[in-house]
Amino acid sequence: MKKRGQVTILIILAIVIIIGVILFLYLKSSSTKENQGREYFEQQGLQPSVNNIQNFIVECLDITAKEAIIQIGFQGGYHNKPEKFFDMQWAFIPYYYYQGTINQPNKEKIQNELSDYINDNLEVCINKINFQNFKLSFQAPSTTTIIKPDEATFTTSLPTTIESNGNTITFNLNQHPVSINSSLDEIIKVATYITESHLTDPNQMCINCITELAKENDLYVDFIAFEEDTTLVMILENRTMDQPYIFEFLNKYNLDQQ
Repeated sequence: MKKRGQVTILIILAIVIIIGVILFLYLKSSSTKENQGREYFEQQGLQPSVNNIQNFIVECLDITAKEAIIQIGFQGGYHNKPEKFFDMQWAFIPYYYYQGTINQPNKEKIQNELSDYINDNLEVCINKINFQNFKLSFQAPSTTTIIKPDEATFTTSLPTTIESNGNTITFNLNQHPVSINSSLDEIIKVATYITESHLTDPNQMCINCITELAKENDLYVDFIAFEEDTTLVMILENRTMDQPYIFEFLNKYNLDQQ
């Protein structure tokens, strides 16, 4: 029994390390591209125009939206912690099925979680737009996210006042929605099929059915033993981002019923 427990711990540690490395690569890739337009002006000692400043703000939404999609994948559709999850300190994995109870978030919930990420993190990027001849003031962002086949669209209300050389201009980001290539719509369909299959049989799944559905949506599904009574479900694809995209969640079973 002790040996089995040690193996389980090693498996969990391996999964945490792998996820951590992939997340690091995602963030590193994102950071190298962050605000390239703004950084060019800074490195060359140039003063941007008002149009440049507006473009930098839109660029911030694009960057933050991509980060949101990445985090949502690693955390199974959540930005905020759900009721049941496995805590990895730097991130968490939600339980979609927990000993007879289905906890999977629906698409509307995932859209709201994406919006929450934007609202919580967009200002970090915008505050980096710091040029001597410009002063920016803005209200708290409010975002609406729509997940559609092959993309997610983010529309953020962010009334911004841009002051420069005695002139004041009002700019609202909601006139510039950002669309990001994303397989979330397809992933949610597959995740829902996997989760709801437990309503028919709590401890059995049609693997061939899942494989066919994943193939139809150009996805890959992997099941990994996480703990003795828990399976990590990973849904992957490699067509929308520079790095393979991962969406994951946990299913915890009641072994006494098997």
